Amino acid sequence: MIGKRLVPLAILLIFISSCSGGKYFNSYWNDNSKSDIFSKSEAHFYHASDKISIKVFNDDKFVDIVLETNSPITLQKIYNLGLSVWIDPNGHSKNVYAVNYPLPVEFPFTDKSFRKYINRFSIVEFQEELMDRFQAYETIDTRINESILLSTINKDEAVQVYLSTNNQVLYSSRVRIPIETIYPNTIPEKRIISIGISSVNEANEEYFSALTSKEYINKRLDKLKAGAYQNKFELEEWWVNFQLEKRN
Repeated sequence: MIGKRLVPLAILLIFISSCSGGKYFNSYWNDNSKSDIFSKSEAHFYHASDKISIKVFNDDKFVDIVLETNSPITLQKIYNLGLSVWIDPNGHSKNVYAVNYPLPVEFPFTDKSFRKYINRFSIVEFQEELMDRFQAYETIDTRINESILLSTINKDEAVQVYLSTNNQVLYSSRVRIPIETIYPNTIPEKRIISIGISSVNEANEEYFSALTSKEYINKRLDKLKAGAYQNKFELEEWWVNFQLEKRN
């Protein structure tokens, strides 16, 4: 969310920068002859708390961002509160352009109901369930104050999202963004982008009140124990920098 808890965002950015020696990660050049690279290449960056890995690929026209997790707890957070991918084309970890996918569900799952829900499906059935359930996504461009709601059914949109869950990855989504969307004016010689990950919504009173009475009380108590900036019902907010590859 725009402007949500900027102080902890800065703290997380400093932490990540210190761990990586202040360096940025390089993306992979996306060669069409290596279409399986999305599932076989190791992650560029892994966030241990959220248990989410990021892979970034690009060519002259598109940037692909792949997010994966094998954690049911993380997947429940994504289901309930959505997943935001923020991009700062200048590499300064600012909320400039976002793709929100999936969007939050209307009625959040309790821990018990979510376990029961995902255990109903085989791997193939679960992939189909995700594709049926998550058909809407949102793009936000703060440079022009624009927010657009899109559908995965329309394959003609400039920005595309894909689900690719398989028997080795519980949840895997890919966001494909045109280079010209990230850099609408001039494409710089050295292209370093910041990618920020967070929940779309906050676990606020409205969220808790949508749960059952018993679950609501327990969640409220857990939130008080966790502290204001350690809300375990949301994804942490963090940023990491990547340098886009160029073909010589």
